[in-house]
Amino acid sequence: MQRRLPAIAAALLISLGLASCAGSSTPAASGDALNGVQVSGEYGAAPSVEIGDVAGLGEEMERRVEIEGDGEEITLDSTVAANLTVYDAGTKAEESPYAPLGQVLDLNAEGIPGYLTGLFDGVTSGSRVVALIPAALLLEGTANAGATDTPPALVVADVIEVPETRATGAEQASTQTLVTVTDAAEGAPQVTIVDGATAPDELVLETRKLGTGPVVAEGSSVVVQYTGVLFATGETFDSSWDRGTPAQFSTTGVVDGFAQALVGQTVGSQVVAVIPPALGYKDQASEAIPAGSTLVFVVDILGTI
Repeated sequence: MQRRLPAIAAALLISLGLASCAGSSTPAASGDALNGVQVSGEYGAAPSVEIGDVAGLGEEMERRVEIEGDGEEITLDSTVAANLTVYDAGTKAEESPYAPLGQVLDLNAEGIPGYLTGLFDGVTSGSRVVALIPAALLLEGTANAGATDTPPALVVADVIEVPETRATGAEQASTQTLVTVTDAAEGAPQVTIVDGATAPDELVLETRKLGTGPVVAEGSSVVVQYTGVLFATGETFDSSWDRGTPAQFSTTGVVDGFAQALVGQTVGSQVVAVIPPALGYKDQASEAIPAGSTLVFVVDILGTI
């Protein structure tokens, strides 16, 4: 069940879900209103935010790069992922806690609101961005466009560019005999359960491709392509490839075996994980996953925050 979001956060996240039909990048100003906002804390962790007087905000979004990343400059041709938090700048209340956005954004895609591309355009990957977004921009193209009682939103976002759609690490020798994985020219790899293989009682983990990017830390968010297969039948129960875009989530938001398969791995790697029920969904069914299932995941790690 999804939680009910207050008006500001709901409007923003609807736009992040590409409900808006706004045009190209909205210019971002470095104005006086942002002087009333103080943000502290490390990139990749929930920020401490103090909101003072922001009454001077005009019709343009104001943006400030709080922490300068050392990656490539993000452009309108980039694909990005972000962790963010949203505040009601009027009441100064946090409306959406710091968390992964949950989807990877192609900034050149049709339908992305201009203020969203303006939030990231021109900053470097690995940056923390702070922005005040006027209500008129926030609500443009939504059912509430023209509302006069909506305060501006304050967004604090940690952003990375996601330049690859699949793992690019060096091939490694196989270390397990339970499943075979065959890469496809496009789309998901093919996962085959080896005939006669017995489901393991403990996590079986193989690094099939070894990347050279940043290490996934415990509690961080990751950007991945993945395919999940039932060990008992070989049937696919979930795949980001089928949805057409990589997934983003926190390592604390998945089953234990999946988290253990990711933490300590490097960006650019592909990992194979065979997860026993005790580290999966145990004796509970979950949608297409029967109770007591051993799970197989093949995961391409594309980024981490």
